[in-house]
Amino acid sequence: MSLTTTILLLYAACLVGAIASPSVAATPEARRDQSPAPEPRRPAWRAPAVLALPLAALVIGGTAGPARAGEPATRIAALATAPVAPLAAPIMGSATVIDGATLSVDGRRLRLHGIVAPALDQTCFDAQERGYACGRVAAEALTARIGESSVTCEARGTEAETGTATAHCRLGADDLAAWLVESGYAVADRGVSTDYVAQDERAWGRRRGLWAGVFDLPTRRRTTATAGL
Repeated sequence: MSLTTTILLLYAACLVGAIASPSVAATPEARRDQSPAPEPRRPAWRAPAVLALPLAALVIGGTAGPARAGEPATRIAALATAPVAPLAAPIMGSATVIDGATLSVDGRRLRLHGIVAPALDQTCFDAQERGYACGRVAAEALTARIGESSVTCEARGTEAETGTATAHCRLGADDLAAWLVESGYAVADRGVSTDYVAQDERAWGRRRGLWAGVFDLPTRRRTTATAGL
């Protein structure tokens, strides 16, 4: 006999006993001690009903069939091994510099996340108030920094106004965006990220690059030029 059947029989016996058992009559002494308005007794149907609830639950549960050995572990293992959407793989390869904050890596155009650099045709002024092509200087510095080495970029999102993907790009262990900002070739894009605020403040304090003279703060709008340097 299965465990479920045994429990069903026990509950059935209790249910029958609860229905058949009469109420205990009060003794004369008890009747004399009672107040004129005796407390109403609980309805006799409550006890059978309480017993009937677990009985019904067992009947319903029993129709689902007995659990097979190892079934819970199998379900947990299935959940653990359920396919998960893969993360975007890093983009690796040689890089072509488009401007001071944009690269072409493995044929994909990527904007360095969290920074902005002067456009290629932007003019800035040095400490002696002499104009120079600060956008081209930034691009040439980035080109020299990368050289022939391979870079690794991890996608971060997409710029709403241009549709260009943004990424964190590294040359070995070095964050290229951090290097550009700390060297004064670009500035932190604080409206997008605070990742490079510390580098921005250090470059300003040491009057490096752009901060050595006068310049218009770059915006995220870029020239449409796609040729590498």
